[in-house]
Amino acid sequence: MKNKKFLQRLAVVTAVSLMTVSSVQPLTAKAVSFPDEYVNHKKALKNATLRVGYASDEPFKGIFIDELDSDGKTSVMAAPGSASLFGYDNDGKYVAGGFGNVKFDRKNNTALISITKKARWSDGEPVTSRDAAYAYEIQANKDSNSPYYNEMLENIEGVKEYHEGKADKITGLEEKDSKHLLIHFKELTPAAEYAGSGYVANVAYPYHYLKDVPFDKLVSSDKVRKHPLFFGPYAIKKIVQGESIEWVPNKYYGGPKPKLAKIITEIVPLSQAATAMKSGKYDVLLNTSSATYNKIKDDKKLVTLGSLGTGITYLGFKVGHADKDGKSVMDKSLPISNRALRQAMAYAMNVEAVTKKFGHGVTKHANTLISPNYGTYHDKSVKAYNFNLKKANELLDKAGFKRGKDGYRTQPNGKKLVLTMLDQKGSESNVAARANYIQLWKKVGLNVKLYSGKALEYNNYLDVLSSNKKHNFDLWTGVWSLPPEPTSYPSYISAPTSELNYGHFTSKENDKLVAQMNSQKAFNTKYRIQQMHKWQQYMQKEAYVVPLYYQYDLETVGKNVKNISADATDVKYNLWDQVALTK
Repeated sequence: MKNKKFLQRLAVVTAVSLMTVSSVQPLTAKAVSFPDEYVNHKKALKNATLRVGYASDEPFKGIFIDELDSDGKTSVMAAPGSASLFGYDNDGKYVAGGFGNVKFDRKNNTALISITKKARWSDGEPVTSRDAAYAYEIQANKDSNSPYYNEMLENIEGVKEYHEGKADKITGLEEKDSKHLLIHFKELTPAAEYAGSGYVANVAYPYHYLKDVPFDKLVSSDKVRKHPLFFGPYAIKKIVQGESIEWVPNKYYGGPKPKLAKIITEIVPLSQAATAMKSGKYDVLLNTSSATYNKIKDDKKLVTLGSLGTGITYLGFKVGHADKDGKSVMDKSLPISNRALRQAMAYAMNVEAVTKKFGHGVTKHANTLISPNYGTYHDKSVKAYNFNLKKANELLDKAGFKRGKDGYRTQPNGKKLVLTMLDQKGSESNVAARANYIQLWKKVGLNVKLYSGKALEYNNYLDVLSSNKKHNFDLWTGVWSLPPEPTSYPSYISAPTSELNYGHFTSKENDKLVAQMNSQKAFNTKYRIQQMHKWQQYMQKEAYVVPLYYQYDLETVGKNVKNISADATDVKYNLWDQVALTK
C-alpha cells in the first residue's frame, strides 16, 4: 500500500522552482536509472538525530495547512509529522489500511470515511470525523481564500452554497458519529476513488485546537505557523521560520514507535547542497537537483534514490483574467491569445541543445502535459515542439506578425509587440538557459522582456503569478508536482474556477473533454484513456500550456541511513516512523 511518494505530502502544489531547463536530457539520450531504496542491514542507533536538508535558495512559507498553502517546500518539510487518512496503491487508488478508510457507494453517490481509534493528535486528542469535515470547510470557506477551491469540491452537496455564504454549514457532510463522516456527492466520478483528485480530502485538521481561529486568520495564526498539531510520528519542538524545523517523537502516535530521538529538517542553498552532503552535514538531501547529483554521484558514502515523477515543467501563457466571481475569462484582444504566436515561441526553444549542454540524464523532454509515469494515460504518439526556427518564422509570417526596421515584429494590427516573461531566480545555468531562449525569440523577431526587468525571488514570483492583475505578464515557466490521479491536471488546474489556472485559459472544448474523462462512461478505463489522449492532443495543438520537461524526483541519502525508500509502497502510515541511523 502506498501512503506517500517519497517524503512528500499528497497535494497539487506549485513547486515553482522554475527554469529547470538546466537539468534536461533529450528523449534520444540514455537516461540514468535510480534505485527505489537503499538497504542497510546494520543495527539502528539509539537516541540518534537525523539531519535532513532541503535544497532551495528560498525559505519555506510555513503554512501548515495544505488547503491554504501553495508552497511545496512546506509540505515536504512537514513530512515527519504529517500523516494521510487513507492509503493508496501504486495506481493512486484508495485502499484500506491507513489511519482511516473510505468506502464508495456509486448507487447512492456517497463516500463513508471511517477513522481508526489509533489516530491521535500530538496533544493527545483523538482524530475525529469533525476534524475530517473541517478540512472541507477550510477549503470551501470564502474567507480562508484557499487556492484549491474548485468545481470538484462543488460536487459535494451544499459546498457551493457554503462558499457563497448562503449556508453556515456544508449539508453534504454528515457526521454519523465521532469516527464516521458520510459525504453526499451530486455525482460520483471515477476520479473520486483516487488520491489527489480533489473530491475526497486525504487530510484532517484539529478542529478542537483551531475552532476559535476565524477562517480569514488561519494563514497568519501562530497555531498554524508556529505551533501546529500533527497525527504523524513526530511533533514540532522548534521552528525557525522559513529555515528549519526540529522534530521529536509524537508520544501519542498511533503507528510504530519512531526510531529516532530527533529529526532536523533544514533549508540548504542549492550551491551548498553537494558540499554539505559530501561533508556529512546532512544524512538526507531532499530535492536533489541534477547539478547536485552530478557533483555527488561518485561519492561512495552516498546513494541517490528516485524515479521519473508525475510532475511537469511547462511554459504557460496568460490569455485572460478572473472575473469578480473568480471564474477565468479569455481575452482575445491580447497578442498572446493568437495560437500561431504561442506555437512559434514553442518551436523557437532549443530544448535539445540546452539539455546536451547542461543535462545529466535525469530529466526528459516532454511531449504532453501528462507524464509517462501515468502509464497508458500518457499519449506517446503526441509530437513534442522540437526546435525549428523556420517553422516559427513561417507561423508568425502567416499570422500577420510583420518585422519592422528594428528586426522586431509588430502585432497584426500594426501595434508594437513587447512580451513580458515572469520568472524566478535560479542558478547560473538557469540564467544562461533563459537568456538563450530570449535570444532565440529575438531571432524570430519577438521582443521578450523580463517582468520588472529581472527574475524575482520565489515568494515574490508566486505572488505575481497568482495575482489577478490584467495584462501584467504574458508568459511564465512553472513546475506542477501532481498527485497519482491521472486526470488531476486537466480537471483540477485547468478548471475555469480554479485559482491555480494562472493563465486563465478556458474553452468549451476543454470543458467537454474534461467532463468526458470523469463521466459515468469513464468508469470504463479504456474509454477514460481515450478521452485523456484526446485532451493531450488538443492541448498540444492549442499551446496554451507547452510541456517542456518530465523530471526525476531525486533524494540523496547517506549509507548510514536505514529503512528509507523512494517508493513507500509497503509503508502503512508514514515513512518517517521507520527511518533510523546506523554507524
